[in-house]
Amino acid sequence: MKINTLIDRNVSATSVLDDTRDVLKYLNNVNYIAVIDEELHTTGIVTLKDLYSHPESRNLIDCDINKPRLSPEQTIFEVFKIMQDKGYDFLPVYDDQKFIGVISLMTITGRFAQALTESEQDYQKVIHDLRNPISNLTNLIQLLNASVTDNDNLELIELCGSSCKHAMDILDDLLYMEIDNNRPLVKEPTEMNAFYGRCVSEQKGLSLLKNIVIKTDFCKEHVTKDIDRIQVKRAVQNVISNAIKFSYPSSTIKVSTKVEGNQIILKIADAGIGIPNKYQPEIFKRFTTAGRPGTNGEPSIGLGLCFCKQCIEQHGGHICFKSTENKGTKFYISL
Repeated sequence: MKINTLIDRNVSATSVLDDTRDVLKYLNNVNYIAVIDEELHTTGIVTLKDLYSHPESRNLIDCDINKPRLSPEQTIFEVFKIMQDKGYDFLPVYDDQKFIGVISLMTITGRFAQALTESEQDYQKVIHDLRNPISNLTNLIQLLNASVTDNDNLELIELCGSSCKHAMDILDDLLYMEIDNNRPLVKEPTEMNAFYGRCVSEQKGLSLLKNIVIKTDFCKEHVTKDIDRIQVKRAVQNVISNAIKFSYPSSTIKVSTKVEGNQIILKIADAGIGIPNKYQPEIFKRFTTAGRPGTNGEPSIGLGLCFCKQCIEQHGGHICFKSTENKGTKFYISL
C-alpha cells in the first residue's frame, strides 16, 4: 500500500526569505506551506510546530524546513515508521527530485482505520461464506449416516462429521470473537449462584461422555450482578468444557463459589493434565500456541480462553488460573 494516492498535491508556497511572523499568520489557517528558494525550487515545508520550535527566527531560512524527503513509491507503513521515529506530522514528497506534495500523519492513520474496517467486513464475510458449504456437508453426512449400514463406512462417515463439526466450531469462535468484541453488552440483574448452576447443568452431557462427575458447592449468599447472560454463560462454559477436555475419564471436576467483598468468585478445579509452565503465559492469547489435544484426543482451537478473558474484563471482572502439570488446573472468575 503506497502513499501515492494519499498525497496532498495542492500546497501553497512561500519564499525562504519571508518573515516568520507573516508566515505564522498564514499557518493559522493551513497545516503547512511549501518553502521555495531564490531559484524557485521547493526546498521543504514549514508548519506551526516548526515556527514555535524556533521562536527567535525572523526568516524561514532559520527554521527546520529540510525534513526527510519521501518518495510516492514508499509504503504507508514505511512512512508511518519514519514519522513516528522522527516526530513529524507532515513530510514533503518528491518524485525524481521534484516536489509533488505533502503527506500527513492524520491521512495515514485515517487510511489505517479504513483498512481495518474493510478487513473486519471481509473477515466476517469469509466466515459466513465458509459456514454455508460446511453446513451443507454436515447435512449430507447425516443423510448418508441414515442409509449406510456397513460398520467401516459408518466409522468414516462419523469421522467426516466430526471434522465438519470441528471446522464449524472454529468458524463460530472466530465469528463470536469479532461480534462480541464490537457489540454492546446487554446486562440484566442476575442471581449468580443459580446462573452458574445452569451453566454447569448444560455441560453435563459433555461430561457424561467421559464419565466425569461435576460436583458443585455454591455459597449460601444471594449475589446479584448485572451481566450479559449470553456472553458470561459462554465464557463460563468455555472454562468448564476445557476442564472436561483436559480431565481424565472417570475423574471429578469441582465447581464452587465464594464471596469476597463485593465480588463473587467462581472456582473451576480439575485434576487433569495441567498446563506446562512454558505455555501458561500464552493461554489467554488469540490463536495461542498453547493449544493441546484433550485426554480423549479432543481438538483444541486456541480461541476459547481469549474470548473468556475479553468477556470477563468487559464486565469489569478478572479471570486467572493456577496449574501444575499432571496434577490439574484451577480457574478463578471474579465478578
